[in-house]
Formats: sequence, structure tokens, C-alpha cells
Amino acid sequence: MNAYELYDAAFDSANDSAVATAAYVQAYADGAFDIAVSAAVAQQIVDCKLAVDAANQANGEGQNNLWHLAQSPLSGIEL
Repeated sequence: MNAYELYDAAFDSANDSAVATAAYVQAYADGAFDIAVSAAVAQQIVDCKLAVDAANQANGEGQNNLWHLAQSPLSGIEL
């Protein structure tokens, strides 16, 4: 599993009410996948989530924003 796959699972539509925090990402990874995620990687995932949300508000280019701001940078981080 890579960090983008965790991002995608942790912030899918079933978790719309989830607050984007490193603690949430770490708890989700532990509970859903039984994997430990460092605080640094969890924060990087949160930072990507916030960047995608802000870009979507600004320009509405959802898929493009997702690719450039989350999928591309997080896919190379193996968990």
C-alpha cells in the first residue's frame, strides 16, 4: 500500500465528515489496514488533502488537482 491509497481510503465519500488531521490518518490506517504510519507521512497526507480542497474551491478542476496535488506526490511513498 502507498500513501495515496491510504489518502483515497481515508478521505473517500464515506468519510466526508472526517476532520483532516494527522491523528485521524494514523488511526484510520491502524484501524482499517492494521498498519502504522509515521506522524510525518500522516501530516503529508493531510497537507495534500487540504491543498486539493483549496485548489478545488479556487478553480474547480477536481481530477487535475487530485493528480497534481495528491496522487502524484503520495504514490511514491510506500507504507
